[in-house]
Amino acid sequence: MPLVKPQVGQLVMSTAGRDTGCNYIVLRCLDDRYVLVVDGDKRVVAKPKKKNVQHLQVSEHTDRDLQARLLSGEEVSDDQVREVLERLTTSSKEVD
Repeated sequence: MPLVKPQVGQLVMSTAGRDTGCNYIVLRCLDDRYVLVVDGDKRVVAKPKKKNVQHLQVSEHTDRDLQARLLSGEEVSDDQVREVLERLTTSSKEVD
């Protein structure tokens, strides 16, 4: 099974570790193997979690506005992350 590389602003779910089953937004890609993820609650923008991409299930849902803000270097608040996460998890459940 080929590994899908997550993108900034994309919805991902943890498949390994204490946070198995938790949904996150990719804040930044560190390299081909690691990303920083946030949920705006336990994992805030100021203190993101470093995750191995092998331990993530990558969704096809990406928030383009948030992605553009992150890629341009703009500040993103935890409230914005929570709002996007809520919207993307709701829309992904409707698809299932």
